[in-house]
Amino acid sequence: MAVIYTRISQDRTGEQAGVERQLKDCRALAAKLDLTVDHVYTDNDVSATSGKSRPQFEAMLAARPAAIIAWHQDRLLRLTSDLEKVIALDVPVYTVTAGTLDLTTPAGRAVARTVAAWSTYEGEQKATRQRAANVQRAEAGAYSFSRRPFGYERREGRVEIVDAEAAIVREGYARYLAGESYYTIANDWNERGVPTFTGRWSMARVRAMLRNERYAGIVTYRGEPVAASEIQWEPIVDRETWDAYLRMRGRRKRAGDWSTQTKHLLSGIIFCGVCGGRLLGRPDHGTQKYACTSNWCVTRRAADVDELVEAVVIARLQDPAVTSRLSASNDTAEIEQEIQSLRGRRDDLAALLADGILSRAAVTDQGRALTAKIDAASSRLDALRAASPLTDLAMAASVPEKWESLPLPTKRLVIQSLMRVTVHKVRPGRRPFDPESIEIDWLSEPA
Repeated sequence: MAVIYTRISQDRTGEQAGVERQLKDCRALAAKLDLTVDHVYTDNDVSATSGKSRPQFEAMLAARPAAIIAWHQDRLLRLTSDLEKVIALDVPVYTVTAGTLDLTTPAGRAVARTVAAWSTYEGEQKATRQRAANVQRAEAGAYSFSRRPFGYERREGRVEIVDAEAAIVREGYARYLAGESYYTIANDWNERGVPTFTGRWSMARVRAMLRNERYAGIVTYRGEPVAASEIQWEPIVDRETWDAYLRMRGRRKRAGDWSTQTKHLLSGIIFCGVCGGRLLGRPDHGTQKYACTSNWCVTRRAADVDELVEAVVIARLQDPAVTSRLSASNDTAEIEQEIQSLRGRRDDLAALLADGILSRAAVTDQGRALTAKIDAASSRLDALRAASPLTDLAMAASVPEKWESLPLPTKRLVIQSLMRVTVHKVRPGRRPFDPESIEIDWLSEPA
């Protein structure tokens, strides 16, 4: 009884045509040798030199067949380590194009090891050439991909924007910067029927998409930025959006920030006037309420408290004194100009490298120094903005309309930035909502 093993490194069409051709020739050889084929093992679109496991190859070894038939030795193995595994089986290996591998004698094993050694060398040389070519393409500003990224497609050899998909990408960045989670964005896109390559959006898919730095025109190779002479594709978002996304992503990694589960405006951010604990949103006989779950000191209908607090926030941000103070403190133009200048200097390094004025090592060193300065300036900018949407809200043409358009996490952040809300106990019994039982302490006063 014999087994057939077939493999191709790359299947661009997914039709396994190369495997089928190998299998046909291997069956013909089996018939010629009067061998009965018990099983066929196939690794399609799997390289033998990548170091990754070949599931069917490992399964064949575990089955310990009486004989192996392959199209060529390099289809069965390319690494000497794989050859040793086959030698350990102590079975004959027949190939369509290279005859029989006699692994039962020292001379036969020596020949097989020599062929495997040269196959390994060829694979390593090919990998070296591919890496060099990939670096060269990256430095030329090419966007190389095997699977089409959402928002782009190849047209006549060029990477072009798919307008409808690009609009979704921009929406994703805007919503994330406004405080929404990957989870919320994915759910909304699924409800709206926004198409994907696989049918549905998930939190992981949205996150992976937004983390693609090429949307901002940034050239990378193996995760590292590359000083490219030019960009051969049109970015979908600008660098300011990308940098803001990175900063927002860094802030939202902190424990407790930007909950993706909270469904109530004030849950967990308002306090009990009796014990000081936090009030959480919970259902109570069909009505949503905020309750002190620490000691059950106070409860209040959520809609009443939400309406009061939102009205106070809107009124506060329409106060000219508050607007004036926020406007005066939002002097970020100088730092923004500094960042833009530093970024321009960093981008100019690619041209100096292409013209031969600077060496690659010099470009790398200067690029790192400029990146450090950009990061420092961005940190100062973040400190001025205080990671808060207060200024944009206060400067809006219509504060009530702007407030209504904000996602829930952003509203919660505004409230936490402005005030501390305390809910006091009232006399028991059914009675109208008393606004006086809600105490609001401002965390800062206008100058």
